[in-house]
This record gives sequence, structure tokens and C-alpha cells, in this order.
Amino acid sequence: MRHAPDPGRDEWVERMRERARLDAGELLPRPAFVVFGLAEPRLRPASLAEAGQVDGVWESIGLAYGDWAEPAGPWVMVTTSARRADMPDRDVEADLLCAIDQDRSRIASYAGVDEDDLDQPPDYSRADLAVGAEIVSGIVGRQANVWAARVVADGLVVTLLGRGVEPGSVWLDQVEDLAPYLRARNERVGRLAEHRRQQPPPILEPAEGVAAYRALAEAELASHLRLLRALRAGRLPRHRAGEGATMHALWQRAAAEQARISGIRERQADEIVTLVVNHLTELQEKVPWFTTEPPLREAAIDETLRHAVLGDDVPSKPAQQAWARYWARHTSLPGQQPGEELRAHLQTARTLMTAWLRAWDGWAARG
Repeated sequence: MRHAPDPGRDEWVERMRERARLDAGELLPRPAFVVFGLAEPRLRPASLAEAGQVDGVWESIGLAYGDWAEPAGPWVMVTTSARRADMPDRDVEADLLCAIDQDRSRIASYAGVDEDDLDQPPDYSRADLAVGAEIVSGIVGRQANVWAARVVADGLVVTLLGRGVEPGSVWLDQVEDLAPYLRARNERVGRLAEHRRQQPPPILEPAEGVAAYRALAEAELASHLRLLRALRAGRLPRHRAGEGATMHALWQRAAAEQARISGIRERQADEIVTLVVNHLTELQEKVPWFTTEPPLREAAIDETLRHAVLGDDVPSKPAQQAWARYWARHTSLPGQQPGEELRAHLQTARTLMTAWLRAWDGWAARG
């Protein structure tokens, strides 16, 4: 289920800064487990990349070394995790593949470079890595210019990602002071904020009314299809360079057209766009004919947009109304208290979802 995209770049940056302030207060003094970092080769800058909690307890700390936005590297990320270490090799390999996918998304987001999608899985092998005064054996996965490795040191899971650096040249050691990494992370967020402010807005093909909605719908459906395919293949969904900014611009334009045509306020228009986009992506996910029968797909999109934007009395009106009832129930879920009331609420939502699917199947059978 998808919802409205991030409302703006400045808000995102401010949230990142607030998260940095909270992390600084909670991470210093250090978490309750040893944190490993890169001792050799000496790459700079070195900054906090991520920090994860479970039930209020720090579970993982990731430290990054090198130029964050350079696809060729040299760059290494070291993540120390307190989660269980006894994983089968196949699960380790799946985690390494997700880490590589995530790193390609990082390059798309920060360097604006879309690296090739590779159908072949990484090449996995055993390798020895230096951790402190010991040599630890682990699994390394290589895919094109990126590698990921996992070792167990002091009972902790340590995951590495590298570009432009060979695993055999890496030496890890304990990090005694996280304060410099936190300061460097704050500086990186500031540079990122400035970089985003300097980026020109995306250029969209001219479109008005239903056409503006259609451009957004097709972009969302394409993105959602990539998401579904990645998840079904056990992969981490990839981001595309500039995708967030383009989607945001398409969304804003569709909402503005909805407000102009319907004579409603911007917030109301945005709620309608949210309903419509989620309607179409849910169709793509739940209804087989939407992806296997192009004429039905085109007609379903066309009728959904005409009904929402122009108020047309389309043949699929029962399905449109069924979705509106389901969506109203779905969006009221966060306000429900745990217990019998919530269970009844969820059961009603499931019933409404079933009615919506039947309405669309009836429409398709008549088409």
C-alpha cells in the first residue's frame, strides 16, 4: 500500500537534523556493544551512516568511510549489529545481496547515477578479514564494482560494503569514540541540504487535467511494479536517480489540477490524489488481469481517473465507490485502540476489500 510522497526537501532535511540531534544525545556515551570501524585503509571523511534501535535499545551502528557520492570509491561501510550471529549461509547471502542493492540506491540518490540492474546474483566466496588482532573468516559477495562481506567478531555480526577497495586490504578495529562520527554525519547532512537546494526542479512534459493525473499514475505504477518484482525476487527495491523529485513534482501538479477542476482546497485535492494512486497500485498488485490484459488495464486507469477528476459516471462506478469505502476504513485504522474494537475494524476492512475486488472482477467480465 502506497501513500503520498514526502511533502518537501526542506522538511526532509530538518527531520534528518533532528534525528542527528537525538542520536547524539542517545549514542553518547556509546551503545552497550563493541562498535567496529575501518582502521586500514585510512579513508576520509568518516561519519555515522546509520543507527538502528529495537524497543528503545541500540541494535546496530553503521560507519561510512570515503566519499559518500563517488560511485567508483574508495568507500567502505562497516555495520556492527548485536543481532543473532548463527544464520545459515543462504540467509547471509540474501542479506549481502540486499546490502548491495541498498548501496546502488545510495549512489542513485546521492550521486544521481543509475547503475545497471544485474540479473546475475553476486559471486559468493569465503574470505579472511582482519579484525583487531585476529583473522576472521566470513562470506563475501561481489557484483560488478560492489562487494559486501559478513563476519562474526566478538559474538557480533559485522557487515561491510566496499567500492574501490579490496576486502583483503581491509583491517577493522574497535571504535572508542563515536563523537567525531556524529559531527561528521551532521556536516554531511548540511552538505546534502545545500546540494538539494541547488538542484533545479525536474522538467515535466506539459499536461493538464486528466493527462496530468495520467502522467503521475504511470510513474507510480512503474515504480510500484519495480517494487513488486524486487520483493518477489527476494531483492531490496532500488531507487532511481531523481525519482523522488520527479514523483513529487508530478504529484503536486496532479493535485493542483484536481483543485482547479473541482474548485476545492489543496489539502482536499491531495487526499483525492492519494486515494486514486493507492487505488491503481493496489489494482496492479491484487488483480491479475491488470498486468496481463493491457486493454482492461487501460480502461481501468482511464475510468478511475475520469471518475476522480471529472466526476464521470463510468461503468466501473461500483468499483470506484467500493474503493472509496475501503479507503475510508483503511485510513481510519491508526485511530483505533488495540483490542476487540481494532479486530472488528480490521474485519470490516477485509470485507470491504473483498467487495472491491468482486466489483472490479464483475466489471472486467462485462468488458
